[in-house]
Amino acid sequence: MTRPFTAPRPESYAPMPKPIRSRRSLTTDLPPGPRGFPVSITAQFLRDAPAFLLGLHRTYGDTASYFLNGELFFAFFGPEGVIDVTVKKQNSFVKGVGFDRMRKVLGTGLLTNEEPIHLRHRRMMQPPFHHAKLGGYATMMHRITREHLAGWDEGDTVEANREMMRLTFQIVAQLLFGTDIDRYADGVQHHMGLAIDRIERTMLPGLKAFDGSPIPYFKKFRMSSDYLADVADEIIANRASSGELGDDLLGLLLAARDEDESALSHDEVRDETLTLILSGHETTANVMTWALCYLRDRDDLWDALAAEADMHLPESGEIDLRGIMSAPTATAVMAESLRLAPPVWVAPRRAIDDVEVAGVAVPKGAHVIVSQYASHRNARFFPDPDSFRPERWADGFEASLPRGAYFPFGAGTRKCLGDQFALLESHIILMELARTARPIPVGLGLPKAEPRATYRPGGGVPAVVRRRPALV
Repeated sequence: MTRPFTAPRPESYAPMPKPIRSRRSLTTDLPPGPRGFPVSITAQFLRDAPAFLLGLHRTYGDTASYFLNGELFFAFFGPEGVIDVTVKKQNSFVKGVGFDRMRKVLGTGLLTNEEPIHLRHRRMMQPPFHHAKLGGYATMMHRITREHLAGWDEGDTVEANREMMRLTFQIVAQLLFGTDIDRYADGVQHHMGLAIDRIERTMLPGLKAFDGSPIPYFKKFRMSSDYLADVADEIIANRASSGELGDDLLGLLLAARDEDESALSHDEVRDETLTLILSGHETTANVMTWALCYLRDRDDLWDALAAEADMHLPESGEIDLRGIMSAPTATAVMAESLRLAPPVWVAPRRAIDDVEVAGVAVPKGAHVIVSQYASHRNARFFPDPDSFRPERWADGFEASLPRGAYFPFGAGTRKCLGDQFALLESHIILMELARTARPIPVGLGLPKAEPRATYRPGGGVPAVVRRRPALV
Protein backbone atom coordinates (compact mmCIF):
# COMPACT_ATOMS: atom_id res chain seq x y z
CA MET A 1 0.00 0.00 0.00
CA THR A 2 1.10 3.54 -0.73
CA ARG A 3 0.03 6.78 0.88
CA PRO A 4 -1.55 9.53 -1.26
CA PHE A 5 0.85 12.14 0.12
CA THR A 6 3.95 10.33 -1.13
CA ALA A 7 2.53 8.41 -4.09
CA PRO A 8 4.21 9.37 -7.38
CA ARG A 9 2.26 10.70 -10.32
CA PRO A 10 1.10 7.59 -12.22
CA GLU A 11 3.30 6.77 -15.20
CA SER A 12 0.23 6.19 -17.41
CA TYR A 13 -0.66 9.88 -17.18
CA ALA A 14 0.40 12.18 -20.03
CA PRO A 15 3.83 13.72 -19.35
CA MET A 16 3.64 17.10 -17.65
CA PRO A 17 5.15 19.75 -19.97
CA LYS A 18 7.53 22.44 -18.79
CA PRO A 19 5.90 25.70 -17.74
CA ILE A 20 6.20 28.86 -19.81
CA ARG A 21 8.17 31.48 -17.94
CA SER A 22 8.78 34.17 -20.54
CA ARG A 23 6.85 36.02 -23.23
CA ARG A 24 9.96 35.89 -25.38
CA SER A 25 9.42 32.17 -26.00
CA LEU A 26 5.98 32.77 -27.51
CA THR A 27 5.23 33.20 -31.21
CA THR A 28 1.82 34.85 -30.75
CA ASP A 29 0.53 37.78 -28.72
CA LEU A 30 -1.07 37.16 -25.36
CA PRO A 31 -4.62 38.23 -24.47
CA PRO A 32 -4.83 41.31 -22.25
CA GLY A 33 -4.28 41.03 -18.53
CA PRO A 34 -2.46 42.55 -15.55
CA ARG A 35 1.16 43.39 -16.39
CA GLY A 36 2.38 44.87 -13.13
CA PHE A 37 5.13 43.65 -10.84
CA PRO A 38 4.98 39.83 -10.60
CA VAL A 39 5.13 39.92 -6.81
CA SER A 40 2.17 42.31 -6.71
CA ILE A 41 0.04 40.11 -8.99
CA THR A 42 0.85 37.01 -6.94
CA ALA A 43 -0.02 38.89 -3.73
CA GLN A 44 -3.40 39.91 -5.17
CA PHE A 45 -4.13 36.31 -6.09
CA LEU A 46 -3.14 35.00 -2.66
CA ARG A 47 -5.14 37.67 -0.83
CA ASP A 48 -8.46 36.80 -2.52
CA ALA A 49 -8.26 34.45 -5.51
CA PRO A 50 -12.01 34.53 -6.40
CA ALA A 51 -12.00 38.33 -6.35
CA PHE A 52 -8.83 38.34 -8.44
CA LEU A 53 -10.44 36.13 -11.11
CA LEU A 54 -13.70 38.10 -11.04
CA GLY A 55 -11.69 41.29 -11.46
CA LEU A 56 -9.94 39.81 -14.50
CA HIS A 57 -13.29 38.99 -16.07
CA ARG A 58 -14.83 42.39 -15.42
CA THR A 59 -11.70 44.26 -16.54
CA TYR A 60 -10.48 42.26 -19.53
CA GLY A 61 -13.52 40.31 -20.71
CA ASP A 62 -13.94 36.62 -21.45
CA THR A 63 -10.20 35.91 -21.88
CA ALA A 64 -7.20 37.15 -19.90
CA SER A 65 -3.58 36.19 -19.37
CA TYR A 66 -1.11 36.83 -16.57
CA PHE A 67 2.06 35.48 -14.99
CA LEU A 68 1.66 33.98 -11.53
CA ASN A 69 4.78 33.14 -9.56
CA GLY A 70 6.70 33.34 -12.82
CA GLU A 71 4.50 30.99 -14.90
CA LEU A 72 2.03 31.82 -17.67
CA PHE A 73 -1.71 31.49 -17.00
CA PHE A 74 -4.73 31.92 -19.27
CA ALA A 75 -8.21 32.48 -17.84
CA PHE A 76 -11.33 31.73 -19.90
CA PHE A 77 -14.63 33.01 -18.51
CA GLY A 78 -17.00 32.92 -21.49
CA PRO A 79 -19.12 29.89 -22.41
CA GLU A 80 -17.08 29.15 -25.57
CA GLY A 81 -13.81 29.00 -23.65
CA VAL A 82 -15.31 26.96 -20.82
CA ILE A 83 -16.68 24.35 -23.24
CA ASP A 84 -13.46 24.22 -25.27
CA VAL A 85 -11.43 23.52 -22.14
CA THR A 86 -13.81 21.13 -20.38
CA VAL A 87 -15.50 19.35 -23.28
CA LYS A 88 -14.49 19.88 -26.89
CA LYS A 89 -10.73 19.96 -26.38
CA GLN A 90 -10.44 18.39 -22.94
CA ASN A 91 -7.90 15.83 -24.20
CA SER A 92 -5.43 18.65 -24.75
CA PHE A 93 -5.37 19.33 -21.01
CA VAL A 94 -4.57 17.62 -17.75
CA LYS A 95 -5.70 18.86 -14.35
CA GLY A 96 -3.67 21.75 -13.03
CA VAL A 97 -1.80 22.79 -9.91
CA GLY A 98 -4.71 22.68 -7.47
CA PHE A 99 -5.60 19.13 -8.43
CA ASP A 100 -1.96 18.08 -8.28
CA ARG A 101 -2.00 19.22 -4.66
CA MET A 102 -5.37 17.56 -4.05
CA ARG A 103 -3.87 14.24 -5.12
CA LYS A 104 -1.74 14.51 -1.96
CA VAL A 105 -4.93 13.90 0.02
CA LEU A 106 -7.34 12.04 -2.26
CA GLY A 107 -4.86 9.99 -4.26
CA THR A 108 -6.03 8.86 -7.67
CA GLY A 109 -9.78 9.13 -7.08
CA LEU A 110 -12.27 10.35 -9.68
CA LEU A 111 -11.83 14.00 -8.73
CA THR A 112 -8.06 14.05 -9.35
CA ASN A 113 -7.57 11.26 -11.89
CA GLU A 114 -6.26 11.62 -15.42
CA GLU A 115 -6.73 9.33 -18.38
CA PRO A 116 -6.60 6.43 -18.87
CA ILE A 117 -7.25 5.70 -15.17
CA HIS A 118 -10.14 8.17 -14.90
CA LEU A 119 -12.32 6.56 -17.56
CA ARG A 120 -11.82 3.07 -16.10
CA HIS A 121 -12.82 4.24 -12.61
CA ARG A 122 -15.76 6.28 -13.89
CA ARG A 123 -17.22 3.26 -15.71
CA MET A 124 -16.78 1.06 -12.64
CA MET A 125 -18.35 3.61 -10.30
CA GLN A 126 -21.42 4.53 -12.33
CA PRO A 127 -23.75 1.79 -10.97
CA PRO A 128 -23.99 3.20 -7.40
CA PHE A 129 -25.08 6.56 -8.85
CA HIS A 130 -27.64 5.20 -11.29
CA HIS A 131 -31.02 6.89 -11.04
CA ALA A 132 -32.62 3.62 -9.91
CA LYS A 133 -30.55 3.79 -6.69
CA LEU A 134 -31.68 7.28 -5.72
CA GLY A 135 -35.00 6.23 -4.23
CA GLY A 136 -33.30 4.07 -1.60
CA TYR A 137 -30.80 6.81 -0.86
CA ALA A 138 -33.60 9.36 -0.45
CA THR A 139 -35.32 7.35 2.28
CA MET A 140 -32.12 7.07 4.29
CA MET A 141 -31.16 10.72 3.75
CA HIS A 142 -34.57 11.80 5.03
CA ARG A 143 -34.43 9.56 8.10
CA ILE A 144 -30.94 10.76 9.08
CA THR A 145 -31.92 14.40 8.58
CA ARG A 146 -35.03 14.07 10.76
CA GLU A 147 -33.03 12.34 13.50
CA HIS A 148 -30.42 15.08 13.41
CA LEU A 149 -32.97 17.92 13.64
CA ALA A 150 -34.86 16.21 16.49
CA GLY A 151 -32.20 17.51 18.87
CA TRP A 152 -32.78 21.16 17.96
CA ASP A 153 -35.14 23.17 20.18
CA GLU A 154 -36.80 26.52 19.57
CA GLY A 155 -34.35 29.35 20.32
CA ASP A 156 -31.24 27.16 20.33
CA THR A 157 -28.13 28.70 18.82
CA VAL A 158 -26.31 26.31 16.53
CA GLU A 159 -23.25 26.74 14.33
CA ALA A 160 -24.79 26.16 10.93
CA ASN A 161 -21.65 25.16 9.05
CA ARG A 162 -20.55 22.64 11.67
CA GLU A 163 -24.08 21.20 11.91
CA MET A 164 -24.27 20.82 8.13
CA MET A 165 -20.83 19.18 8.17
CA ARG A 166 -21.93 16.68 10.79
CA LEU A 167 -25.25 15.96 9.10
CA THR A 168 -23.76 15.41 5.64
CA PHE A 169 -21.00 13.26 7.15
CA GLN A 170 -23.62 11.07 8.84
CA ILE A 171 -25.42 10.69 5.52
CA VAL A 172 -22.36 9.83 3.44
CA ALA A 173 -21.03 7.54 6.18
CA GLN A 174 -24.17 5.46 6.36
CA LEU A 175 -24.70 5.37 2.60
CA LEU A 176 -21.05 4.62 1.92
CA PHE A 177 -20.23 2.31 4.81
CA GLY A 178 -23.64 0.98 5.78
CA THR A 179 -23.12 1.79 9.43
CA ASP A 180 -22.88 4.74 11.76
CA ILE A 181 -19.21 5.75 12.00
CA ASP A 182 -19.85 8.91 13.95
CA ARG A 183 -16.75 8.20 16.06
CA TYR A 184 -14.68 9.30 13.08
CA ALA A 185 -16.68 12.48 12.43
CA ASP A 186 -14.67 14.99 14.46
CA GLY A 187 -11.32 13.64 13.29
CA VAL A 188 -12.31 13.44 9.64
CA GLN A 189 -13.83 16.93 9.65
CA HIS A 190 -10.77 18.42 11.38
CA HIS A 191 -8.19 16.77 9.17
CA MET A 192 -10.17 17.14 5.94
CA GLY A 193 -10.55 20.84 6.75
CA LEU A 194 -6.86 21.28 7.46
CA ALA A 195 -5.84 19.34 4.37
CA ILE A 196 -8.19 21.37 2.14
CA ASP A 197 -6.72 24.57 3.60
CA ARG A 198 -3.18 23.41 2.80
CA ILE A 199 -4.13 22.22 -0.70
CA GLU A 200 -5.14 25.74 -1.68
CA ARG A 201 -2.47 27.65 0.22
CA THR A 202 0.36 25.55 -1.26
CA MET A 203 -0.87 25.37 -4.85
CA LEU A 204 1.44 28.03 -6.29
CA PRO A 205 4.14 26.60 -8.57
CA GLY A 206 7.27 25.68 -6.63
CA LEU A 207 5.76 25.24 -3.15
CA LYS A 208 5.65 21.44 -3.47
CA ALA A 209 9.39 21.50 -2.85
CA PHE A 210 8.58 22.00 0.85
CA ASP A 211 6.37 18.92 1.21
CA GLY A 212 9.10 16.85 2.82
CA SER A 213 10.47 19.67 4.96
CA PRO A 214 10.34 19.79 8.78
CA ILE A 215 8.40 23.08 8.63
CA PRO A 216 5.32 22.52 10.89
CA TYR A 217 2.94 24.01 8.33
CA PHE A 218 3.84 21.32 5.78
CA LYS A 219 4.19 18.58 8.38
CA LYS A 220 0.57 19.14 9.42
CA PHE A 221 -0.48 18.80 5.77
CA ARG A 222 1.13 15.37 5.60
CA MET A 223 -0.19 14.33 9.03
CA SER A 224 -3.77 15.16 8.03
CA SER A 225 -3.42 13.34 4.72
CA ASP A 226 -2.06 10.25 6.48
CA TYR A 227 -4.80 10.38 9.14
CA LEU A 228 -7.53 10.36 6.50
CA ALA A 229 -5.84 7.49 4.66
CA ASP A 230 -5.58 5.53 7.94
CA VAL A 231 -9.32 5.97 8.61
CA ALA A 232 -10.22 4.78 5.12
CA ASP A 233 -7.79 1.84 5.36
CA GLU A 234 -9.30 0.81 8.70
CA ILE A 235 -12.84 0.91 7.36
CA ILE A 236 -11.91 -1.13 4.28
CA ALA A 237 -9.95 -3.66 6.37
CA ASN A 238 -12.90 -4.09 8.75
CA ARG A 239 -15.22 -4.74 5.82
CA ALA A 240 -12.81 -7.24 4.25
CA SER A 241 -12.40 -9.13 7.52
CA SER A 242 -16.18 -9.40 7.96
CA GLY A 243 -16.40 -11.70 4.97
CA GLU A 244 -19.35 -9.74 3.51
CA LEU A 245 -19.06 -7.00 0.94
CA GLY A 246 -22.48 -5.48 1.70
CA ASP A 247 -24.74 -3.57 -0.68
CA ASP A 248 -23.70 -0.03 0.26
CA LEU A 249 -21.35 2.13 -1.80
CA LEU A 250 -18.24 0.60 -0.25
CA GLY A 251 -19.52 -2.89 -1.01
CA LEU A 252 -20.22 -1.87 -4.59
CA LEU A 253 -16.70 -0.46 -4.91
CA LEU A 254 -15.18 -3.68 -3.60
CA ALA A 255 -17.34 -5.75 -5.95
CA ALA A 256 -16.82 -3.55 -9.02
CA ARG A 257 -15.23 -5.16 -12.07
CA ASP A 258 -14.20 -3.63 -15.37
CA GLU A 259 -14.50 -5.13 -18.83
CA ASP A 260 -11.70 -7.66 -18.26
CA GLU A 261 -13.12 -8.61 -14.84
CA SER A 262 -10.31 -6.90 -12.90
CA ALA A 263 -11.15 -5.28 -9.58
CA LEU A 264 -10.03 -2.03 -8.02
CA SER A 265 -6.92 -2.41 -5.87
CA HIS A 266 -6.99 -1.62 -2.14
CA ASP A 267 -5.33 1.74 -2.80
CA GLU A 268 -7.84 2.56 -5.54
CA VAL A 269 -10.78 1.70 -3.26
CA ARG A 270 -9.25 3.82 -0.50
CA ASP A 271 -8.72 6.79 -2.83
CA GLU A 272 -12.28 6.61 -4.14
CA THR A 273 -13.54 6.33 -0.56
CA LEU A 274 -11.68 9.52 0.40
CA THR A 275 -13.04 11.25 -2.70
CA LEU A 276 -16.61 10.22 -1.85
CA ILE A 277 -16.20 11.48 1.72
CA LEU A 278 -15.06 14.88 0.45
CA SER A 279 -17.59 15.20 -2.38
CA GLY A 280 -20.52 13.87 -0.35
CA HIS A 281 -19.71 15.75 2.82
CA GLU A 282 -17.59 18.92 2.63
CA THR A 283 -18.97 20.27 -0.65
CA THR A 284 -22.65 19.73 0.19
CA ALA A 285 -22.25 21.11 3.71
CA ASN A 286 -20.65 24.28 2.37
CA VAL A 287 -23.30 25.06 -0.23
CA MET A 288 -26.06 24.25 2.28
CA THR A 289 -24.57 26.75 4.73
CA TRP A 290 -24.40 29.43 2.03
CA ALA A 291 -28.03 28.67 1.13
CA LEU A 292 -29.06 29.21 4.78
CA CYS A 293 -27.29 32.57 4.76
CA TYR A 294 -29.01 33.64 1.54
CA LEU A 295 -32.38 32.57 2.99
CA ARG A 296 -31.95 34.54 6.23
CA ASP A 297 -34.68 37.11 5.51
CA ARG A 298 -36.73 35.16 2.99
CA ASP A 299 -39.69 33.81 4.98
CA ASP A 300 -41.58 33.49 1.70
CA LEU A 301 -39.04 30.98 0.39
CA TRP A 302 -38.88 29.12 3.71
CA ASP A 303 -42.68 28.72 3.69
CA ALA A 304 -42.67 27.54 0.07
CA LEU A 305 -39.97 24.98 0.90
CA ALA A 306 -42.02 23.74 3.86
CA ALA A 307 -45.03 23.29 1.58
CA GLU A 308 -42.87 21.27 -0.82
CA ALA A 309 -41.72 19.10 2.08
CA ASP A 310 -45.34 18.41 3.07
CA MET A 311 -46.09 17.47 -0.52
CA HIS A 312 -43.07 15.31 -1.40
CA LEU A 313 -41.51 14.23 1.93
CA PRO A 314 -44.17 12.43 3.97
CA GLU A 315 -43.21 11.72 7.57
CA SER A 316 -43.99 8.08 6.86
CA GLY A 317 -44.64 6.16 3.68
CA GLU A 318 -43.16 6.39 0.22
CA ILE A 319 -41.03 9.38 -0.75
CA ASP A 320 -41.87 11.18 -4.00
CA LEU A 321 -38.44 11.11 -5.66
CA ARG A 322 -39.54 12.84 -8.85
CA GLY A 323 -41.28 15.53 -6.83
CA ILE A 324 -38.23 16.14 -4.64
CA MET A 325 -35.90 16.53 -7.59
CA SER A 326 -38.25 18.85 -9.52
CA ALA A 327 -39.73 20.89 -6.65
CA PRO A 328 -39.58 24.44 -8.02
CA THR A 329 -38.56 26.33 -4.87
CA ALA A 330 -35.90 23.83 -3.74
CA THR A 331 -34.58 23.64 -7.30
CA ALA A 332 -34.39 27.43 -7.64
CA VAL A 333 -32.82 28.01 -4.21
CA MET A 334 -30.14 25.40 -4.80
CA ALA A 335 -29.46 26.53 -8.37
CA GLU A 336 -28.96 30.11 -7.21
CA SER A 337 -26.83 29.01 -4.24
CA LEU A 338 -24.67 26.89 -6.55
CA ARG A 339 -24.38 29.87 -8.90
CA LEU A 340 -23.16 32.27 -6.21
CA ALA A 341 -21.23 29.83 -4.01
CA PRO A 342 -20.16 26.85 -6.16
CA PRO A 343 -18.35 24.37 -3.91
CA VAL A 344 -15.77 23.79 -6.64
CA TRP A 345 -15.16 27.40 -7.62
CA VAL A 346 -12.17 27.06 -9.95
CA ALA A 347 -10.90 24.35 -12.29
CA PRO A 348 -7.19 24.62 -13.14
CA ARG A 349 -5.83 22.84 -16.20
CA ARG A 350 -2.45 22.48 -17.91
CA ALA A 351 -2.12 22.41 -21.70
CA ILE A 352 -0.26 19.31 -22.93
CA ASP A 353 -0.57 20.37 -26.59
CA ASP A 354 -0.60 23.61 -28.49
CA VAL A 355 -4.35 24.24 -28.69
CA GLU A 356 -6.77 26.98 -29.70
CA VAL A 357 -9.37 27.95 -27.08
CA ALA A 358 -12.12 30.42 -27.94
CA GLY A 359 -9.97 31.68 -30.80
CA VAL A 360 -6.87 32.15 -28.61
CA ALA A 361 -3.65 30.20 -29.18
CA VAL A 362 -2.69 28.45 -25.94
CA PRO A 363 0.84 27.03 -26.01
CA LYS A 364 1.83 23.68 -24.57
CA GLY A 365 2.83 24.05 -20.91
CA ALA A 366 0.59 27.02 -20.11
CA HIS A 367 -1.73 26.93 -17.10
CA VAL A 368 -5.41 27.40 -17.96
CA ILE A 369 -8.13 28.48 -15.55
CA VAL A 370 -11.90 28.26 -15.82
CA SER A 371 -13.83 29.52 -12.82
CA GLN A 372 -17.40 28.73 -11.86
CA TYR A 373 -17.28 31.59 -9.36
CA ALA A 374 -16.41 34.21 -11.99
CA SER A 375 -18.36 32.79 -14.96
CA HIS A 376 -21.53 32.48 -12.88
CA ARG A 377 -21.41 36.25 -12.30
CA ASN A 378 -21.52 37.17 -15.98
CA ALA A 379 -24.09 39.96 -16.25
CA ARG A 380 -24.86 39.00 -19.87
CA PHE A 381 -26.52 35.84 -18.64
CA PHE A 382 -27.33 36.67 -14.99
CA PRO A 383 -28.73 40.21 -14.59
CA ASP A 384 -27.90 41.73 -11.20
CA PRO A 385 -25.29 38.95 -10.90
CA ASP A 386 -24.21 39.52 -7.29
CA SER A 387 -27.75 39.30 -5.87
CA PHE A 388 -29.49 36.18 -4.61
CA ARG A 389 -32.52 35.88 -6.89
CA PRO A 390 -33.88 32.31 -7.03
CA GLU A 391 -36.82 33.53 -9.07
CA ARG A 392 -34.49 33.92 -12.06
CA TRP A 393 -34.57 30.11 -12.45
CA ALA A 394 -38.30 29.99 -13.25
CA ASP A 395 -39.81 29.31 -16.67
CA GLY A 396 -36.99 27.20 -18.09
CA PHE A 397 -34.26 29.78 -17.46
CA GLU A 398 -31.46 27.20 -17.26
CA ALA A 399 -32.38 25.74 -20.65
CA SER A 400 -32.08 29.24 -22.15
CA LEU A 401 -28.45 29.61 -21.06
CA PRO A 402 -25.65 28.86 -23.51
CA ARG A 403 -23.70 25.73 -22.71
CA GLY A 404 -20.83 26.66 -20.40
CA ALA A 405 -22.50 29.67 -18.75
CA TYR A 406 -23.57 27.64 -15.70
CA PHE A 407 -21.53 24.57 -14.73
CA PRO A 408 -21.49 24.04 -10.94
CA PHE A 409 -20.70 20.33 -11.34
CA GLY A 410 -18.22 20.73 -14.18
CA ALA A 411 -18.75 19.50 -17.73
CA GLY A 412 -17.76 16.79 -20.17
CA THR A 413 -16.45 13.44 -18.99
CA ARG A 414 -15.12 15.22 -15.88
CA LYS A 415 -18.57 16.32 -14.77
CA CYS A 416 -19.27 15.22 -11.20
CA LEU A 417 -20.59 11.65 -11.23
CA GLY A 418 -22.63 12.31 -8.09
CA ASP A 419 -24.39 15.50 -9.17
CA GLN A 420 -27.88 14.00 -8.85
CA PHE A 421 -26.93 12.43 -5.50
CA ALA A 422 -25.77 15.85 -4.25
CA LEU A 423 -28.90 17.64 -5.49
CA LEU A 424 -31.14 15.00 -3.92
CA GLU A 425 -29.31 15.33 -0.60
CA SER A 426 -29.46 19.13 -0.62
CA HIS A 427 -33.15 19.26 -1.59
CA ILE A 428 -34.11 16.84 1.21
CA ILE A 429 -32.09 18.69 3.84
CA LEU A 430 -33.43 22.08 2.74
CA MET A 431 -37.07 20.94 2.69
CA GLU A 432 -36.86 19.24 6.08
CA LEU A 433 -35.15 22.25 7.63
CA ALA A 434 -37.98 24.44 6.34
CA ARG A 435 -40.64 22.13 7.72
CA THR A 436 -39.05 21.29 11.07
CA ALA A 437 -36.34 23.62 12.39
CA ARG A 438 -35.04 26.59 10.44
CA PRO A 439 -31.52 27.75 11.43
CA ILE A 440 -31.58 31.52 10.81
CA PRO A 441 -28.04 32.98 10.74
CA VAL A 442 -27.55 35.85 13.16
CA GLY A 443 -26.21 39.27 12.21
CA LEU A 444 -26.30 41.03 8.88
CA GLY A 445 -24.63 40.22 5.61
CA LEU A 446 -22.83 37.09 4.53
CA PRO A 447 -19.98 35.37 6.35
CA LYS A 448 -16.48 35.97 5.04
CA ALA A 449 -15.60 33.38 2.42
CA GLU A 450 -12.63 31.07 2.87
CA PRO A 451 -11.94 29.91 -0.68
CA ARG A 452 -9.75 26.85 -0.45
CA ALA A 453 -10.08 23.67 -2.50
CA THR A 454 -13.80 24.22 -1.82
CA TYR A 455 -15.65 27.52 -1.43
CA ARG A 456 -16.26 27.66 2.31
CA PRO A 457 -18.00 30.15 4.56
CA GLY A 458 -15.68 31.22 7.34
CA GLY A 459 -16.34 30.38 10.97
CA GLY A 460 -19.14 28.31 12.39
CA VAL A 461 -21.92 30.66 11.12
CA PRO A 462 -24.05 30.98 14.29
CA ALA A 463 -27.78 30.60 13.70
CA VAL A 464 -30.89 30.66 15.88
CA VAL A 465 -33.30 27.75 15.52
CA ARG A 466 -36.89 28.58 14.68
CA ARG A 467 -39.19 25.57 14.88
CA ARG A 468 -42.11 25.60 12.46
CA PRO A 469 -45.02 27.10 14.45
CA ALA A 470 -47.31 24.13 13.97
CA LEU A 471 -44.65 21.85 15.42
CA VAL A 472 -43.57 23.92 18.43
